[in-house]
Amino acid sequence: MHGQRRLEDEPMAEMNLIPLIDIALTLLIIMMVTTAFIKHPGVSLKLPETKTREGAPETNKDLTILVTSDGGTYVDGQRRSMPDIQMHLRRIAARDKQARILVKGDRDVVYSRIMEVMDLVRQAGLTRVVLPTDPKILRAEDAKPPIPTALR
Repeated sequence: MHGQRRLEDEPMAEMNLIPLIDIALTLLIIMMVTTAFIKHPGVSLKLPETKTREGAPETNKDLTILVTSDGGTYVDGQRRSMPDIQMHLRRIAARDKQARILVKGDRDVVYSRIMEVMDLVRQAGLTRVVLPTDPKILRAEDAKPPIPTALR
């Protein structure tokens, strides 16, 4: 044991745990750093910015339809054609008329493309539609109340 002398042919019964702990902590730090840089697969959108937001936060039960700046449409991250989206929406409406649909459009998308998707949602009989946006970052000049014109 510690501090006792052992004979030459006696097996060593101690194990040094310090290197094992060092390796475990190093692997933990590497894992934490790399997970910060992992991108989730999907479509990159720049949502329009607004000061106010509509609706409750997204849940796993919500159906998300994305419209990219090039006009592509995606349902839950998979590229779909408009007829495919329409069939999918009708299946959802048959199951649950109160299903919530999130229509996310890139800020550079043509307005008529968003309206085509909204029309498909309405044709399926779904009424709970949310148009998510990114929160607008307030600048210092936006935070000040405007000066009344009579005092200028």
